[in-house]
Amino acid sequence: MHFAITHRELWQSDAVAEAPSSPTLPAAELAFLTALWDAWQALTARGEAELRARHDLDLRSFIALAYVQGGADQPAQLARDLGVPRYEVSRVLHALEARGAVTRGQAPTDARRVTVTVTPGGAALWQEALATVRAVTGPALASLGPQAEQLTRDLHVLAQAARSLPAPPEPDQSASPLCTSPTQESE
Repeated sequence: MHFAITHRELWQSDAVAEAPSSPTLPAAELAFLTALWDAWQALTARGEAELRARHDLDLRSFIALAYVQGGADQPAQLARDLGVPRYEVSRVLHALEARGAVTRGQAPTDARRVTVTVTPGGAALWQEALATVRAVTGPALASLGPQAEQLTRDLHVLAQAARSLPAPPEPDQSASPLCTSPTQESE
């Protein structure tokens, strides 16, 4: 069965109702994921370009700087808050530290822990970048009117719910034709 419906068509309620369903991804879920993807791409493509052009800052660094500014002062905490691996946070913090936006040092109460602090230059950079992000995202959010705040809250709830789901089972690697076991190699 060929599923020939565009993501634009999925936005229309009739298209969602009439779309052939798949046992693993019904049309309503596909419509949601596609809409989320489309909104993300539309907002971040321009936002990322503006942040890079005006502030030599990528979106990940801007968001990490916002979290550190907001009180996430330990890399492990920042990784949990952002839902990304620690090595990714380390990379972003290294780049921010190299440009003087943050400093990393030992925690005063536990020398094994690293703390991150926004520098005055980092705070100024974040304020300037925030103005850019507001200029880019503001018109789109304004089109939602008062629903923008509710949508933001709903997306945070959705993200939390998604993160609390049990991890999917690991695929059976032995059934994969790409996986060779020691017995398969010797045959």
